[in-house]
Amino acid sequence: MGAKPSLSCEINDLLHDGRGVGRINGKAFFVEGALPGEEVEFRVIKEKRNFAEARLIKVLSASQYRIEPECRYFSKCGGCSLQHLQHSEQVEFKKQQLLNNVQRVGLKPETTLESVVGPQWNYRRRARLAVQRARDGQFLVGFRNPGSNRIEPIASCLVLDKSLDTLLMALPSILNTLAADIKIFEIELVAADSALAVAIEANRALFDDESTSIVKALNLVVEMTTQLWWKASKDGRFLRVDDGEDRLYFGVKDDLKLNFEPGQFIQVNDNINRGMIEQMLALISAENTEVAIDLFCGSGNLSLPLAKQFNQVIGVEGLASLVAAANVNAHTNAIENTQFLVADLNDATSLRKVSNKISSIDLIVLDPPRNGAAAIMPWVAKSGAKQIIYISCHPSTMVRDADFLIRVGYKLKNLGVMDMFPHTAHVESMALFEK
Repeated sequence: MGAKPSLSCEINDLLHDGRGVGRINGKAFFVEGALPGEEVEFRVIKEKRNFAEARLIKVLSASQYRIEPECRYFSKCGGCSLQHLQHSEQVEFKKQQLLNNVQRVGLKPETTLESVVGPQWNYRRRARLAVQRARDGQFLVGFRNPGSNRIEPIASCLVLDKSLDTLLMALPSILNTLAADIKIFEIELVAADSALAVAIEANRALFDDESTSIVKALNLVVEMTTQLWWKASKDGRFLRVDDGEDRLYFGVKDDLKLNFEPGQFIQVNDNINRGMIEQMLALISAENTEVAIDLFCGSGNLSLPLAKQFNQVIGVEGLASLVAAANVNAHTNAIENTQFLVADLNDATSLRKVSNKISSIDLIVLDPPRNGAAAIMPWVAKSGAKQIIYISCHPSTMVRDADFLIRVGYKLKNLGVMDMFPHTAHVESMALFEK
């Protein structure tokens, strides 16, 4: 069979993964590399009844916002999908996608917040790297190709923190000194305010001489102290294997810092995380600052700043290890008006322990994962909270969850986007609901 004939159409939208969307006779075509406002020629690579996936052949009429990607790995690496679109237009696209999502269900914010934007390069302070050993015994380190398990070896990454980028460049040669029986599954790089960390998951633990050799090599690469963390397959968490005892931490405000370990969730973009916290605090009503509930609180990223403005803050998280970390962070920052609870946030009945501790709630903050907070939204809607701030990394699940609030009389007061992941199509947002 010969190749399918090429087609052409105008692109009028972008998918959540950055592919352009065009239509021919009502059928949607998802074209990788195409931008809204462009006329493109493409070839279908996968046909479905209601849509088709396609590969770009030629841009017949280019968008005025199309630019040449700066990264040599763009389109090969699965990390960035929008480097061919001007950064300011990426932010505008995310804002419009968010507003379109809420408007489809008849919602309109009273105020659209100014977008929270930071530097477009060197913004990632954490990255998970794919790694495998080639047949010749050499390690390949990088990111996976889009829609594939194949690793694209990366020597440099423009969105990584500069120190992490330097580590990335040196990693393969350092790993190549390891014994042949060591199999590495994943590597995490983290840039804290206090140090860098390389966390490696492998099939076995290191011998003392092996860890000493790696630590020495890592600390020759960059000026900042680099910690080595290791997790053998049987271990539940990363364990530090160098001789140091100083903790990893990052600041969330000038007077607050959070300790953390590799493997624990942290917001990868320091500038946007700080901007997000400032925006959240600015939305809080000055008259109602008695009790705040932080659901999906993690290790206290939002709870501790809230504790500076509220008399009592209760943080709720599903993982006991994160609740323990949140308690340590509160103690480290001399904060005494917080309480952290372990509860299954896929089960609304688990929040009874919160209801039993308080009689009224001024504020509920939610920062759920991509699948949202559907299970606990009935509890949130009935809580009587005067304000609800919903921080979302997926507009459609936020809109779905907002329906619970609208039905009991809450109004969408403020809504805006946060550019947490420049050059990707991820849309992070913050919404304020009030009775």
